Amino acid sequence: MNNAYALIMAGGAGTRLWPLSRLSLPKPALRLVDENRTMFQISVDRLLPLLPPERILVVANAALSAILREQSPEIPTENFIIEPFGQDTAPAIGLGAVHVRQRDPGAVMAVLTADHFIEDTDAFRAALGAASERAMQGVVVTLGITPTYPATGFGYIKQGTPAGEINGVGLYTLERFVEKPDQMRAEAFLAEGGYSWNSGMFIWQVDRLMREFATHTPDLSRDLEHIAEAIGRPDYDDVLASVWPGIRKISVDFALMEHLREDVQIIPTEMGWTDIGNFETLYDILLMTQPQADDHQNVALGAAPLCLDSDGTLIMSRRLVATIGVEDLVIVDTDDVLLVCRRDRAQDVKKLVDQLKNEKQDRYL
Repeated sequence: MNNAYALIMAGGAGTRLWPLSRLSLPKPALRLVDENRTMFQISVDRLLPLLPPERILVVANAALSAILREQSPEIPTENFIIEPFGQDTAPAIGLGAVHVRQRDPGAVMAVLTADHFIEDTDAFRAALGAASERAMQGVVVTLGITPTYPATGFGYIKQGTPAGEINGVGLYTLERFVEKPDQMRAEAFLAEGGYSWNSGMFIWQVDRLMREFATHTPDLSRDLEHIAEAIGRPDYDDVLASVWPGIRKISVDFALMEHLREDVQIIPTEMGWTDIGNFETLYDILLMTQPQADDHQNVALGAAPLCLDSDGTLIMSRRLVATIGVEDLVIVDTDDVLLVCRRDRAQDVKKLVDQLKNEKQDRYL
């Protein structure tokens, strides 16, 4: 992987993990699954056996970049690419790509995230290594996740015919992307087979990526090239600040992936991948991986709770939390907010954040 780079996307707000995840300390900067490492630090550690820190770049806003630099000082300061504010994944990936291209026009770039849980790091590294080798041949490769249940919260990818293997890792042609299905369609996908969850991890040559932007989103391409021309110049920050507010806000799936038909392949993987999208998901991961669960499947992060006749509850607090006769709850206690909800309503935490925004209670966001 001599000319391979990784671009870690660290822009996720994590609103469904409020009040832990805040604007000032969002999900990538939190210790969620490891009491000693943040999600970002775990993401970097997964890559270090494959890539030196000099070839790991990060896209994040200025405030978060300052936090992440302190968490992973081995990554050079200039590798933190400042995104003025979120404009969805396509502009963020494009911004990272023009910086990688400036360093090495023939580079392969892997787009990864800072807030996903991956249990089997060896499987991840094997898949990423194989994907990088294939991408050097001009092929766009995506890592798919073999589904374990009929999820309706993920997009799906339909794989086509076998496209060979690299170091024991099998690749397939990519037939099509499918948007998040309803329950019936998700069940049909699993019954049919050949479908993967869309992980959002893509590997491609930066030159191929920029050509695809020019073909499918020419307006976005023009803006990105305008920014690219200023890299290394004294007026780079001014150019970025002037272009970014008008740049098209669009996901990479809509901008590119749903349009690509030739030389696109998928590696279906089983690596224990989970998008920690809410407290229900976090509970499931901690129950599986951490020793903190008691005999009644209560899981605690922080101070040990006092639980009487309580079952299946996630408790996160720095002080003692005592429960009597409760089950399947989420209890999150921070300095200024106490959240209590049923685990099966964890998705609705985002509605509370929206309500705070509408009521302009910004001190809690």
